[in-house]
Amino acid sequence: MPITVLIADDHSIIRYGLAGMINSTEGFEVVAEATHAAEALSLYKQFNPTITFLDISMPDMTGIDACKEIIKLDPRALVIIMSMHLNETYLNNVLEAGAFGYMLKNSSKDDIINSMKKVVGGEKVFSDAVSELMTQSYLKGKSGKHAELKNASVLTRREKEILKLVISGKTNQEFGKLLFISPRTVETHRANLMGKLNVNNTAALVRLSLEMNLV
Repeated sequence: MPITVLIADDHSIIRYGLAGMINSTEGFEVVAEATHAAEALSLYKQFNPTITFLDISMPDMTGIDACKEIIKLDPRALVIIMSMHLNETYLNNVLEAGAFGYMLKNSSKDDIINSMKKVVGGEKVFSDAVSELMTQSYLKGKSGKHAELKNASVLTRREKEILKLVISGKTNQEFGKLLFISPRTVETHRANLMGKLNVNNTAALVRLSLEMNLV
């Protein structure tokens, strides 16, 4: 069975191009297309797609708000936000909404297909430019927030290395190759990080790391 995909974007040329890329890739199939958020929510209920692409700017509701509504319907939903724009406010809102990714619309076909494969495997995905913005935000830091979380000061060197890679958007497999450890060990470190910082998902971990300038 192919991995099913829903695309929501009010620009027909974007939908057409993205659908063409996906349908030409073995193992993936676009089962529905929406022109606005309300239609996307209705189609999600009807088709229950594996992956949902949402434009960040739609006439009736933002893709971020639509993402929140879809996750209310299905907490396991795999939503990727698409945008022409790159800014820190969008990034923070995407992470807060619980989306699995933030991809720019000028991403290559390979990047789009790889992003879908990664989210199906449970990984967060970001365009290279988005990952760079995350790194810059992390380096700039936002000191003063969440200072009450004393456990942040006792992160181990390895946990800080893992945290940097989480922020960069790399997969557990990529972590392992870079650090010469198994993906399972990487997952253990990731779980320990979330426990120490009192967060329950990777998006919250990334957001808190950026706000606290942890590494």
